[in-house]
Amino acid sequence: MLEKIIKGTVLIVATIVLTLAACSSTIFAAAKAPVTPSWGSWKDTTITYATTNTSSYYKGVWKNAVKRWNKVGVVQLKAAKSGEKADITLTSSASLSTKSGKLAGYTNYSYINKGSNDNQIVSAKSTLNRSLLTKYGYTKSQRTNVATHEIGHALGLSHSSSKKSVMYASDRYASIDHQDKVGLDEAYGE
Repeated sequence: MLEKIIKGTVLIVATIVLTLAACSSTIFAAAKAPVTPSWGSWKDTTITYATTNTSSYYKGVWKNAVKRWNKVGVVQLKAAKSGEKADITLTSSASLSTKSGKLAGYTNYSYINKGSNDNQIVSAKSTLNRSLLTKYGYTKSQRTNVATHEIGHALGLSHSSSKKSVMYASDRYASIDHQDKVGLDEAYGE
């Protein structure tokens, strides 16, 4: 009788362990961190930029945003040499309106379509809207977040659905998150 109880107990414990193992792998799979999507990438991971602002304030905003992306370690943004055409132009405007309304920042780009989400970026221009950023009281740190977001587009990242991502469509408070690095890694084949 004692032998039957021990075998039954062992069978129950083994069943519980297997069930917990199956559940935990399901939980870990469901808890996989989000990835910022990408729409394309540059041919090389060294990308040049030029800041066309005359304001030292906005040059500083763009410089800080560039440092943030360089710190991620996937791409290397380098200032274009004098007379050299930069891959990305970083600027600001007194106002900025598109078909979708007034925006804090906007990036337009040219690319070669090489297939689904495999576009090769050939030029980009990111612009910050000075009047809107001032009107809504953006701090320098928040303006840097917007600049970081716009450079993210110039690097090939799309909008993220996560509010923790710098690539979230309408958040001035987020900076580069792990999911942004993973998205950039995937875009550049890391």
